Amino acid sequence: MATANDAADPVGEEMAEVLRLAEDDPIGFVSEWLDIKTWSGMRLVIDTVWHNQRTSVRACHGISKTITAAAIAVTFLNVYRPSIVITSAPTGRQVKELLWKEIRTIYQKHPYLSGLCQTLDVRVAPDWYMIGFATDFAQNIEGFHAPHILWVLDEAKGLPEWLYNAVEGSLTGGMAKVLEISTTDGADQQCPFRKHHTTERAKWKCIRLSAIDSPFVHPDEYPDLKQYRNPLLIKEYGKPAHEAEWSLDLSSEIQVATQAWIDDRRDSWEQTRRDLWLTKVLGEFSEAGESNVIPIAWIESAINAPVPEGGTEEWGLDVARFGVDMSVLTPRRGARVSKQITWGKKDTMETVGLTLANTKGRGIVKVDVIGIGAGVFDRLAEQGYAVIGINSSEKAMQSKLYINCRTEMWFHARDMFEQQYKHGGVLSIPDDPELIEELSGIRFRIRSDGLHRVEEKDDFKKRLGRSPDKGDSCVYALADYPIEEE
Repeated sequence: MATANDAADPVGEEMAEVLRLAEDDPIGFVSEWLDIKTWSGMRLVIDTVWHNQRTSVRACHGISKTITAAAIAVTFLNVYRPSIVITSAPTGRQVKELLWKEIRTIYQKHPYLSGLCQTLDVRVAPDWYMIGFATDFAQNIEGFHAPHILWVLDEAKGLPEWLYNAVEGSLTGGMAKVLEISTTDGADQQCPFRKHHTTERAKWKCIRLSAIDSPFVHPDEYPDLKQYRNPLLIKEYGKPAHEAEWSLDLSSEIQVATQAWIDDRRDSWEQTRRDLWLTKVLGEFSEAGESNVIPIAWIESAINAPVPEGGTEEWGLDVARFGVDMSVLTPRRGARVSKQITWGKKDTMETVGLTLANTKGRGIVKVDVIGIGAGVFDRLAEQGYAVIGINSSEKAMQSKLYINCRTEMWFHARDMFEQQYKHGGVLSIPDDPELIEELSGIRFRIRSDGLHRVEEKDDFKKRLGRSPDKGDSCVYALADYPIEEE
């Protein structure tokens, strides 16, 4: 990998060694050499960008996202030699007065940094530079390729789909990374940024930062909002468990959300303007116009969540119907859903054998009886195993509310995730991007007769390119109302 001494930029011996070390310790470089005071949320974002190709950060207002993005851009340009850093935002004002204001400030304070910093440009060599522009000019955002390339997409909620197509075209060969970072107000259902946290989550390393995570806020404050804390900050990035990370004296110098700011917004917005409370304070997407069955915030609250141990052993089995679909077996014990087991399409006897090998005959297996699943159910029942047949198209028990059994099961799962989100201790699921993507991606509509209807597998597959097998299997495992056995 090319580093400090591999290009023409003359740096001193000491600085060359610093840059070599910064490859493995970018947080140290930002803190010590760029002299930027970092808090745990900033360290999480820096570390995540350094170790992943695609990072998406959704954040509340006033949580130092812009200085974090600027520090990452400057560090990447100086550490990887040669490299290209491209920054963008929806408007020229956002590019010039927000992100690039911070970049210019960093360069003014540290003249040893590589290149000459202009208003929207840092040039070191013809193949080594950083530039910034708004998405008003599509012709400027094509054809970037380099051994090391970083895209920094600020206020990503307002960026169009074609920009992401250009970004993807450059993420081939060498080291190529993209950081998108944004507040969530105004992020509608169709914007790429929101999709990256829901239906396209498998490709992105997603981070949420709320005002409750602020270094000025004591971790024990707001116990009723504990689900909005990012648990990684205490576990891995140095946030104290029982005291504020920074002294409030720093709040006059560093503009990050404080408890007083949160309390003021809570009084103004929590009851009367919930959309503002969710987006500007909690870093969540607005619920307005929500057509997904389970909000992403509810699902995230259940990822590796602490729950009581023990309970009934249950299994949800979604049997592959077509060639590229997967059979998925979901283990559940009480409140805990464990890592799912998957295999490609098999015949009935092979599927029965794999099911028995994994369950070891323990617990109750709830199996989809549509298609090949009917044969699996029959064989398991014939051998005397505890098995429940689920026919998603059958009439719902609450037939005045749900159109069919499938819809009823998904809304039962929704209720469990909501209770986990509000109270905790109800449900834990594994950190599986595909499972999260499918659970958060299923949509519903309310018919003219008032009945709720969840979309079918085939409709989901047309939208997202694959069947929601993991999501359905998990929902089967969570179903706990009586369903007639075949």
